[in-house]
Amino acid sequence: MYDYGNARVAALRSRLLDAATLRRLEEAESPAALLVLLERFDDWRPILHELGPLTIDPRTATELAVERHRSARLGGLPPTYGPPALPLVEALVLPLDRERVLEILRRRHADEPPETVAATVGGGALLDARRLAAIARAPGAPAAVRLAGRFGLMGRTAAEALARGFERDAEWPRLEAGLVAASEAAREARAAGPGADAGLVRAVLAAERDERAEVAAELEYGGAAAAAELERTRSLARLDRLDATARRDPLGIGAVAGYVAAVEAQAIRLRAILAHVVAGWSRERTGAWLALGRG
Repeated sequence: MYDYGNARVAALRSRLLDAATLRRLEEAESPAALLVLLERFDDWRPILHELGPLTIDPRTATELAVERHRSARLGGLPPTYGPPALPLVEALVLPLDRERVLEILRRRHADEPPETVAATVGGGALLDARRLAAIARAPGAPAAVRLAGRFGLMGRTAAEALARGFERDAEWPRLEAGLVAASEAAREARAAGPGADAGLVRAVLAAERDERAEVAAELEYGGAAAAAELERTRSLARLDRLDATARRDPLGIGAVAGYVAAVEAQAIRLRAILAHVVAGWSRERTGAWLALGRG
């Protein structure tokens, strides 16, 4: 059930950037230099070559490369697994699709042209470029939500209720909150089965849920800066902990959960390195983001 997929995950894991490499990337003097360093690594070279023909500045290219790496690595996981493992793998990677759909909805809500959004939104895990483009071109948020339900981001019944609710009152915060809740319900449904593997995935979802609640409370009472700092410390600590513990399960879903956590943590740290290079973050501040295993 897991043999082929987990063997592939083990090979992919060996290509992630380790602590020493992240420190070397931190020494880059510019976004262009950072791209040159990343191009030395097998996991990044094809992505950067694909971006090569685009006439974009190095900072934007780095940001796009990070997002394309996430899409490629997380999106490549579900096709390597079959039932009954597949729904559990989908539950682990579905947040990337939710992130992409929320980006589409927000950009369309800000009156960005649908073709521009369709051409520039990053790829998802379960939702490929064609499906995301269809959502971007949908005539309004309710139609986009219904498509997201048809494509599996949430249940169709939940998507229809969410779309109808927005058609009645057009309250944007409620739409976003409803989409997050509906997609979480879809993840829970995928992880509802018996056995240790499903139990591990449910534990992952519960930890994420607790973190979101804590960050939301901090945002309300402590402000955006305090919430962002809490999110960093909590997210990286959770991801590092999951990476360290779940991957000890090489014959079960733990290998996938650990790898997904490692990919997400790597993306966070690469964004911190880019901020250090572009915005002049101090080494102390950047070092707090790069510290592996301590959050």
